[in-house]
Amino acid sequence: MQKVQAELADDSAEIDATGEALRFPESQLRQLANWGGDSQLSAAEALMWRMETLPQGSSAGTSLHFLASTPSWEDVCDFVDGLSKAVPRLRQCVHELGVGQLPVWRDDQNFQVGEHLRRLSLPQNSGNDVLISALSDFANTPTEIQRPPWEVLFVDGLAGNKSVFALKIQHCLTDGGGLIQLFSAALSERSDCQLRGSAQSLTALAPAARYKRVLMPSPGKMIKSGFKVWQKHRDEGYSLTSAQRYLKSIQSLNAAQASKGSRLLQQRSATNGYDLLNLPLPTLKLLAKAAQASLNDVYLALIIGAFRRYHLAFGVDDEASLPLAFPVSLRKPGDAVGGNQFTGVSYASPLNIADPQERISVIRAFVRGARAEPALDFMNQLLPVAMLLPIKLTAKLVAQYSSRLDVQVSNIPGMARSAYLAGALVESHYVLPPRPGCACMFAMISHQDVAGIALNYDPAAVREPKLLLSCVSDEFAGLCAYFDIEALV
Repeated sequence: MQKVQAELADDSAEIDATGEALRFPESQLRQLANWGGDSQLSAAEALMWRMETLPQGSSAGTSLHFLASTPSWEDVCDFVDGLSKAVPRLRQCVHELGVGQLPVWRDDQNFQVGEHLRRLSLPQNSGNDVLISALSDFANTPTEIQRPPWEVLFVDGLAGNKSVFALKIQHCLTDGGGLIQLFSAALSERSDCQLRGSAQSLTALAPAARYKRVLMPSPGKMIKSGFKVWQKHRDEGYSLTSAQRYLKSIQSLNAAQASKGSRLLQQRSATNGYDLLNLPLPTLKLLAKAAQASLNDVYLALIIGAFRRYHLAFGVDDEASLPLAFPVSLRKPGDAVGGNQFTGVSYASPLNIADPQERISVIRAFVRGARAEPALDFMNQLLPVAMLLPIKLTAKLVAQYSSRLDVQVSNIPGMARSAYLAGALVESHYVLPPRPGCACMFAMISHQDVAGIALNYDPAAVREPKLLLSCVSDEFAGLCAYFDIEALV
């Protein structure tokens, strides 16, 4: 067979003269083989996993790839099979080692890819509400804790021969950044070079799983360890002033916990509602440039401004702030791909600032200050202590903490290049986020020029979700008008 060479990502893949790909790039396979991080769960991951079986304790999120066409069911199955073979972590279950020990990932000897894959064909001429309802049912289905904690739903029958690839994945497997790392390695830039389970033995590249037994420290050991840390800091010149500064940093990062929540968003229930919205990413970038801020600053200002509009629509104009939280990535170059590398920051976000530039400037100052706080990773350092408590008590404390927040907001930088899944072009990417006790959560993932925003709301708190999404659109239009974006294009 005549062979020619074609560039693919940073690799070259052999293809024949007809253009049919013979193999997936090895560099991407190696990244997939190492995806998932350590074989032992961190304290944060263990907590998220152990809360999975408790009422309203699930931290699973659902990734949605909207596809421009409908690949064959056989190609979808082949892609999912290939993904599970290329990523050993996806064929592993969480295994508890015993009292006082962190759980580990262990191979599922009875793994069957078909148990993790479902198909749904929508009735002809189904509207967006039917699709959202189907995706909501899938996202709300409890995780099978005896199996690897992920599941795929493929939805076809959409108008224009389009389809959706939905991956529900437990948070103990990965955060948003790790999710993008997974798909960046799994999705090709070409429709004819796809990850396939039938193509080759992908598990040959997988590293051997290793873990060590990690005992949670006893309270006595933790006090002794803390005393040694204090001695070390004292010997290095740390003073009482340094300790006071650290405590002040903790207070600053959790200031929203002391603020009063909105009376519009006080009620809570066990129900999740979902909706989707997309915005043009290039315009968001222009807004950031015009405001001399980051894209994330503008995104936060957009959501906060939308809630200002939402409150005004109900005649509420005396709420000064809204308790809000957002994650901060702790990923560094060289960190393992996948897994969880983030911490959370709470913010008494300003509802009483009407001027967009002023609001963005205030938000920017807070975010920059929060990232520089010495206690930024305090919550992750505290979690090993929480793991010493009975899980139901820990869950109660977590629920009390998160329910004081009205809103959580997440921004996940996605893929800037074109991508194909099972041979179909990806048009946009969303993630239906978990909602840990707050009234609602927004999650944005960018894919090329589309900023996909998903909303998970509590219907008891957000009585008019369509109005809230309309407020997001109106606030976006208001920002564009304020900064005269049309003149900048």
